[in-house]
Amino acid sequence: MKWLAHPRWAAAFAVPAVGCAAWTVFAGKDLNWDLLHYHYYIAAALAEGRLGQDYFAASSQSYLNPLGYLPFYAMVHAGWHSVLVSVVLAVAHAGNLTLLFVIARSLLAHRAARERDILAALGAALGGATAVFWAMVGTSFLDILLTVPMLGAVALLLNERAQLERSRAAWAGVLFGCAASLKYSNAFFALAGCVLALPALASYAAGGAVAVALFAGPWLVHLYREFGNPFFPHFNAWFRSPDFLPINLAASRYAPGDLLDFLTFPLRMMSSQSLTYAEISAPDLRFAALALLAAAVPLALARRAGADARFSAQDARFFGFFALAFVAWIATSANARYGLLVLVLAGPAAVRLADRALGTRGARMALGVLLLVQLAVCISISPARWFIAERWSRDWFPYVVPKPALERPALYLTVETEAMSVIAPLLNRASAFVNVRGQASGTPGWKRIVEPWMHRHGAVRTIGPGLRLDALGRPRPEVLAGYDGTLERFGWRVDASDCLPIEWRADDDDRLSRWANALAGEPPERSKFFSLVSCALVPAARDVRETAAEARVSRVFDRIERECPRLFRGQSAVTDRFGAEWSRTYNGLDARLETHGGRAVLAPLFRLSYFDLGELADWEKDVGPRPASCRS
Repeated sequence: MKWLAHPRWAAAFAVPAVGCAAWTVFAGKDLNWDLLHYHYYIAAALAEGRLGQDYFAASSQSYLNPLGYLPFYAMVHAGWHSVLVSVVLAVAHAGNLTLLFVIARSLLAHRAARERDILAALGAALGGATAVFWAMVGTSFLDILLTVPMLGAVALLLNERAQLERSRAAWAGVLFGCAASLKYSNAFFALAGCVLALPALASYAAGGAVAVALFAGPWLVHLYREFGNPFFPHFNAWFRSPDFLPINLAASRYAPGDLLDFLTFPLRMMSSQSLTYAEISAPDLRFAALALLAAAVPLALARRAGADARFSAQDARFFGFFALAFVAWIATSANARYGLLVLVLAGPAAVRLADRALGTRGARMALGVLLLVQLAVCISISPARWFIAERWSRDWFPYVVPKPALERPALYLTVETEAMSVIAPLLNRASAFVNVRGQASGTPGWKRIVEPWMHRHGAVRTIGPGLRLDALGRPRPEVLAGYDGTLERFGWRVDASDCLPIEWRADDDDRLSRWANALAGEPPERSKFFSLVSCALVPAARDVRETAAEARVSRVFDRIERECPRLFRGQSAVTDRFGAEWSRTYNGLDARLETHGGRAVLAPLFRLSYFDLGELADWEKDVGPRPASCRS
C-alpha cells in the first residue's frame, strides 16, 4: 500500500472526498421523492421483517432488491446526525471521481507521467461535470453509489499489460455483478463489460455469476416463493403472478421514439429543459463534443504515421464498451440516473479522443474550455438537489408521531401516488401498510393483507400529506371527496372526526445543524409538505350506479389499450375515479388515460401535450372511427 503515500494518489483520493463532502453540506439535506417513497422503507422492511406484513406499501418499488439501501437505513436508524450521514455517503460517492482519474490515466499510458496526470485530472473533472452527478452526491440514490464498483471493474479490465489476468477479470465480474444485482438496469452495463473482458471472458462471467448468486439470489428466491415471480411485479406478462396485472412494466419516459430521436439524442441532451433526459434541468454539452472529437480523430490520424497514430487494443475495448453501454442505456430507458455510468465515462472518453485528434497541448486547451463551459452551464441552470433541499437537522426524518399512533397498531390504506411510506417504520411496529391507489392502483393481491386484518378486528386508517387539517381540525371537503371516491371501491370511507396530525418539526437547534445550515444558506423549512395526517376509516357501501359506470368505462379503456399499441406499449392499469371523471395511470409511460366530457384523452403527466382519442360512444362500437394515433 506504499503507493497510497505518493502525492498523485493521495490527491486523487483526498481532493474528490473533500470536495464532495463540502458540496453535500452546501447543497442541503436531500429529501428526494424516491427517498420518501421507497428508499428508506424497503431497507426497513427487510431489516424489521415487514415483507409479509405490508403489500405494495411503496407501490411497485416495494419489491426492488433492498440490500443497496441498507447502509443509509442503518445510519439513520442508529440516530446518526443527518450531516454525518450525508458526508459519509458523499465520501463514498467521491470514489467515482478517483476511479475516473485511474481510468483516464490507463488510457494515456503512452504519455509522460506529468502530461498523463494533467490529462487524467481533466478527464476526471470532465466526467464529473454533469448536474446529474452532483445532484445525487451525499443522497440516498443508489445509482451514484453503484457506479463506484462498475468504474472499479472498468479500471481492472483496462490493464496496461499485454494480457488481461484472469483474477482481474473475475473481480471485475464480481463488481459488475454486484451492481446489476442491486439495481437491475445495471445488467446492461455488465453485459457490455464482456467487450472489455474478452481476453478472459470465462473468468469475468464466473465472477459475475457468483455476485448475482450472493447479492440477488436470496431476494429473487423470496419473491418467487411469495408471488411466483422472482422479479415481482416486473415481467409479470411472463410470470403471471395472480397478485399483479399480467403486464411488463417499462420505464419509457425518455426513451427515443424512433431512429431519428436516437441519433439526435446527444443534441437534445444540450437542452436546458427539465424532463429531456432527467427529471431536473441538466444540460450536457459533452456528448455533442464527443461526437465532434470522434469525427476529427480519423482526419487527424490520417496526417500522422507510426505507432503514435494507432489506437491500441485497449482503446478498442474501451470504446467498444462505451458505445455498447451508451446504446443500451438510450434504448432501454434514456433516464439520466440509470445511465450515470455512461455520463461519467464521457470524461475519460473525451480525453482519449482529444489526445488522438489534437495532441497533448491541443487536448489540454480544448478540454479545459469544454470543462469551463459545461460547469458554467450547470452552475447557472441546474438545481443543487434532485427534488427538495431541506434544512439540516439531528434526525433525517424529524417526525413527531402522536402517542396513539405509537401505541395502537392499525391497517393503513394509502391512496396517493407519493405513498410517503417512510413513515411506516416510525409508527407502531405491528401496523400494516397497503397502497390501494398510487402508481399501481388496486393490485389484485391487496386482499392478502386486508382480509386477515379484518378478521382480527384491527383498526383501519388512511394516511397521507393531502389530508392537511383546517382550522377546525378536519381535512378539506374536496380532499375527502377524492379519498372517499377511491376508498369506497374497497369498502371504506374517511371518518373526518378521527384524524391525527403527524408533524414534521426540524430539530435543528444543535451546533452542527446551525453550522451546516449557515454554510448551506439556510434552506427553507418545508414542514407543510412533509407533515402527514392519519384518519380513521369506517365501512361504506359503494353505490351500484358507480360500480356500473366504472365497468362501462373500463371496457372502453381496455379496447383503447388493445387498439392503440403504439401509444400504450402493452401497458394496462386499473380504472380509478378522477374527480367527476375516470382515469387510468400508467407508471411506465408517465401518462394518464382520462375521460373528459364524454371523450377519451391520453395525457403525459409531465408535458403540456395530449392525445385526443375521440368519443367514448364511438369506442363502445365494434366498428367506429379511430384516431390516427391509433391507426398508425
